Amino acid sequence: MPAKIGTVSYAQNIASYFVTLAILGLNSYGTREVAKVRGNQEKLNQLFTELIVLNTISSTVASIAYTVLVLVNNGMRASLGLYVVCGLPILFNYINVDWLYQGEEEYVYISCRSIVVKIASFFALLVFVKTSSDYVVYALIGSLATGGNYIFNIVHTKKFVSLDFSDLNLKRHLKPNFILAASIFLSTLYNKTDITMLGFMASDEQVGYYSYAHKIIIMAVTAGIAISTVFLPRLSYSYKYDIEEFKRLIKKGTQILSFLLFPMAVGVFVIADEMVRLLFGEAFIASAVTIKIFVPLIFINGFGNLLCYQVVLCTGNERKRLPTYAAGAIINIIINICLIPTLAENGAAIASVISELIVNLYQFIVMRKIVVLPIDKKAVGQAVITSVLMGMVLCLVKIYLSLSGFMIVMILVCIGCLVYIFLNYFIHNELLMQIQKMLRERIKL
Repeated sequence: MPAKIGTVSYAQNIASYFVTLAILGLNSYGTREVAKVRGNQEKLNQLFTELIVLNTISSTVASIAYTVLVLVNNGMRASLGLYVVCGLPILFNYINVDWLYQGEEEYVYISCRSIVVKIASFFALLVFVKTSSDYVVYALIGSLATGGNYIFNIVHTKKFVSLDFSDLNLKRHLKPNFILAASIFLSTLYNKTDITMLGFMASDEQVGYYSYAHKIIIMAVTAGIAISTVFLPRLSYSYKYDIEEFKRLIKKGTQILSFLLFPMAVGVFVIADEMVRLLFGEAFIASAVTIKIFVPLIFINGFGNLLCYQVVLCTGNERKRLPTYAAGAIINIIINICLIPTLAENGAAIASVISELIVNLYQFIVMRKIVVLPIDKKAVGQAVITSVLMGMVLCLVKIYLSLSGFMIVMILVCIGCLVYIFLNYFIHNELLMQIQKMLRERIKL
């Protein structure tokens, strides 16, 4: 129910600050650096060992800091079991080597591993979480899911690397990694302060509404971020050795993101109420309005991750993110203070959207002065028009169908996909035509 979900989300939110501290900037920095030394086993082994040592140090500092906070805070100490469970990802970070697999472009392994862990977590929820009193178990399953991914990773590493403690040079990683870590922490600050401030200024129920609305949006946002993340190793290499290929990849990325994110945003907006009733139940129906407010984040974060975050990383301009994220954090806090007292979870959602828009827009303007970022405007225009038309069809279907639950959601999703693909096929969308050609070639083979 909303109150217990809010309690868990608040505890996870507090722990997430320390998880960010433990990770530093290694997920992004490690991915970039691994991509640079691919093919040179000796350098890869040395890099891997150096980053593991850094990760161990940062995870130890974060674990100690989190333990001290929980023990000195009376409210947290009163819910010690919950805060211990939510803090487990900090300990699991000792074996976090996701950056190795992303740098090696092992996306099939990453996908298979994630699917296995997610399915196991899902069934664990069905088996062990029965009532609202099981909220600590619910939090434990989420933490163990994170740990499951990392355990798979560390067992699998022997296929790629081995530890080499000779000639370690940690110093060369400190400056770029700390700059990246600072910008990531500031980014986390303005992304996480919403729940933190809701916890102080509103009720557990409203934190619960916000948390579940955010979960829905994150599912969609993650699709865009996943696509952008795939580009990072190639963008890093191309920026250094082939600038024309770099431009081609950026343009292709905008085509793919446009084709996927705009219809996703429209679809989520149209069926928000039905999704909430199906996934969370009538008790969470207030989350539907929050989801609709959050919808712009789907394309803001999707395009921002490619055109800002990935480009900043592969061009080595991490320092330029610091003032942007600092401003974003301040803007987010100010808007939250103004809106949460009257609009609660919806005010926090508005603050998130405005902050993300300002941060990504400013970064995009800055990066365009450094490197050419070709955007396929035709692809964007086609995606917007066909998505709006798809949304209109879905609204008509909702009016004339008096169904509910799983059936209406599946019908709307299927009709939306078919209408969107048909419209893009009709206007000969370039990306869709390329996919069609590729499928035909595969079938012939």
